[in-house]
Amino acid sequence: MLAMIAIIGSLSLAQPACPLELVESKPLPALTKKFQHTEGWTGGDGAQTIRLSADRTLWLFADTWIGRIQDGKRVKPRMINNTFAWQSLKNADDPFRFFWAKAEAGPDAILKPLDKGTWYWPGDGGIIDGKLYLFCKVIRRREKGEPGFQFDWFQNELLQIANPLDEPTAWKIERYRFADDADQPRLGVACMMDDGFLYAFGLFPEKQCKPFNTPLCVARIQKKLLPRMKREDWEYHSDIGGANAYCPLPNSLIALFRDAPAEFTVSTVRGIPGYVAVYTQFGLGGNVTVRHTMQPEGPWSKSLKIYQCPEMDKNIFQYGAKNHPELATRDGQFVITYCRNIGALADHIRRPEVYFPQAIEATLRWKGNP
Repeated sequence: MLAMIAIIGSLSLAQPACPLELVESKPLPALTKKFQHTEGWTGGDGAQTIRLSADRTLWLFADTWIGRIQDGKRVKPRMINNTFAWQSLKNADDPFRFFWAKAEAGPDAILKPLDKGTWYWPGDGGIIDGKLYLFCKVIRRREKGEPGFQFDWFQNELLQIANPLDEPTAWKIERYRFADDADQPRLGVACMMDDGFLYAFGLFPEKQCKPFNTPLCVARIQKKLLPRMKREDWEYHSDIGGANAYCPLPNSLIALFRDAPAEFTVSTVRGIPGYVAVYTQFGLGGNVTVRHTMQPEGPWSKSLKIYQCPEMDKNIFQYGAKNHPELATRDGQFVITYCRNIGALADHIRRPEVYFPQAIEATLRWKGNP
């Protein structure tokens, strides 16, 4: 039935000026250095964080290199599709503790879909009532495309992990797959918890996204209904029924803004009211950008560029900028990572330094009305 529903993206809401002012942004080498390992975990992208407790945050990585870096080259490398790490929030000097699975053939991803020939790239999530709810993209290989882009993101799942404080290799998982429907929005590119709801941001259906026009929508589910993992419990921000209305079907979705990427963060920030999105515009490129809102469904402010990635090599592309608010120690501080890739396998072998998350620090000042 959902395949028959026409999702009509309405015009974006009017965008007010951004109420944030950039004070400073600069590289954060102390955090970047924590990723630069030459043995075992030797590079990954994704670089999402979810705070597990007052003392620990969880790093989630997508495609990851396991092996060694010796004499400036990768030695016996193996790429797996997801890994995880713990970071202490009590002692900034503690190293990360990385996790991946071990199989007969060697290192392996921890999270795997049930379908053969597919894999997960973990996205955003959060701890609710002691359980971790984690959105994952379901990916399969596509032969066409440039090196580094030979994949098809064709499904989305929400995982319920009952024991998130245990080592990731021991997680107990339940899975919910969103409808297999080309007219469905692609939820889970970012999420946030507020006012008794989990809000999931998503890109419009692929056929409605074009170069330099990738509209973003939002859906929500009551936190108390999350354990049921039922499709009918979701509702979608729609222009049916008036301002800030939600509809039980993804019909007539409202575009929050139109330069959205496939991965970013929406979070609160110390000293700044409301919520701030941190992202790479359109998903690729060197512009680290923010937008502000007082409520998930907007109106979202105009975009504000806060950092230009410094890489000059045209073969290196940047993506996946995200904020990590649990690492901030003062008002207006943003601790941000972005990822880098070089595409071809041979280049990854001879240039292993590229495929590590890069950390930056930005300070923004609130200049809007309280």
